Amino acid sequence: MRPLYHFIVHVPERVKETKKIGDVEIYIETKFNEFEHRVMEGEVVGVPEKYNTGVEIGDTLYFHHHVVITPQSVDEKNHLYQVMYHPDGGFNSQSYAVKKKATGEIVALSDWVFLDPIKPESPLKSSVLEIVSFETPRNEKGRIKYASDKIKEHGLEVGDVVYFQKDADYEMQIEDETLWRMLVQHLMVAEK
Repeated sequence: MRPLYHFIVHVPERVKETKKIGDVEIYIETKFNEFEHRVMEGEVVGVPEKYNTGVEIGDTLYFHHHVVITPQSVDEKNHLYQVMYHPDGGFNSQSYAVKKKATGEIVALSDWVFLDPIKPESPLKSSVLEIVSFETPRNEKGRIKYASDKIKEHGLEVGDVVYFQKDADYEMQIEDETLWRMLVQHLMVAEK
């Protein structure tokens, strides 16, 4: 397949209906927490002809959870889906990162960045009393794990600890690891 502007991916299952715990595989009823169980990765079977993305057929593409539920399937019978891409990124691009089949390297696309979460500590601590708080501390910083070259334009590099805008911490599973996905423009301050 030779799409002009977007990726085509093969996604055999739209949701993850089973989970392995030890040697036991259990069935999960996905309709109660549908977003958490949607598949957000697939094998690339078509790359955009118009853009030089560095992505090759056979690589794994990580994408937005809406890809598998919206009517943008190219061939639903064969489990092929279109994933929007734009080199300038933003919300016009549902293509977030690629895992290179040849090297296993993961690279963010366009202006997307992935952070290792740094969870906030509770401001209330006591070694004597059990303190109960009904407020959840807001996530506000993380360590850059995967990024495109766009972070260099901002004087950042992989490994930097950065603070980000409120509610920019969208969770994604990359290689069985929970990371926060956001746009480079959501990063506000770096610890140097």
